[in-house]
Amino acid sequence: MRVIAPETVVYGVADMAEATRFWDDFGLKRVGADAREAAFETEEGARIVLRPMTDPSLPAAPIVGPTMREVIWGVEDAASLEAIAAALAGAPCCRRDGDGTVHAVDPCGYGVGFRRFARRPVAPEPPTYNAPGRALRVDERGKLYAKASPQHLSHVVLLAPKLEAMKEFYVDRLGFRISDRYPGRGYFLRGGASGDHHNLFLLHIGDAIGFHHLAFELRDIHEVFGGGLHMTGKGWKTHLGPGRHPISSCYFWYFKNPCGGAAEYDSDSDIVSENWQPRDWDSVPEAFAEWALADGIQRYDGIQKAGS
Repeated sequence: MRVIAPETVVYGVADMAEATRFWDDFGLKRVGADAREAAFETEEGARIVLRPMTDPSLPAAPIVGPTMREVIWGVEDAASLEAIAAALAGAPCCRRDGDGTVHAVDPCGYGVGFRRFARRPVAPEPPTYNAPGRALRVDERGKLYAKASPQHLSHVVLLAPKLEAMKEFYVDRLGFRISDRYPGRGYFLRGGASGDHHNLFLLHIGDAIGFHHLAFELRDIHEVFGGGLHMTGKGWKTHLGPGRHPISSCYFWYFKNPCGGAAEYDSDSDIVSENWQPRDWDSVPEAFAEWALADGIQRYDGIQKAGS
């Protein structure tokens, strides 16, 4: 079952204007917006869709208020989509749209869907990091980013009070693979056709339930800082960062999201293959972040400032 990555994340929101402004500032391309629905895309074509949380067409949510209502996963080929449809037969709320999208509800009550995903190719930029003995940028200044332009929607994070049931649903039933683990606390999972370190993180914190965050890959750490400074300048509050995750090696910066949970910028995440060996990690703060700023940073204005 060759799942690639999240293809669409659908939100039910309280304030369409504020939510639309957030994703405009975050750097996604707006591809449509009115009072009933707004849509945004990454460079490779993954989508964020916003609808008023009173819209009766939205899947039910396990919590009250603005939040994610459905994650639709991109699938590589028709055979995988048919295999997923068969595997989901009998799951709660299982149905199929006229375009072939398969919908269901997972064991914690989160809406989940699957459809074919023809990703647009993203043109890679050559690395330009200089180091002793390695001159990759000569007679050229390093790039500065005025804002971010996310290329890849890499992962979503769900709070999972039924952790083992969720693991069985996504891994045993739908072919996701385990990349790393917090024993008894969480699973980092990737789709069967994915090279991302993880596309789905299931986090167990007692009975807590709800959508935690989603993450987007950027070109490099400079774009993480440029995007983060732009968001800060637009008045959006940092959830955590910038910082660096030891588990997936990436640099990050999270922002509080009016749609629910947080939205994360990432860069330089691990890419994995069949040879990757999952590891058990202690569930301690140092495993989550090698280093991190609690309140973000602001542009230098002659007096260096921390906080937001």
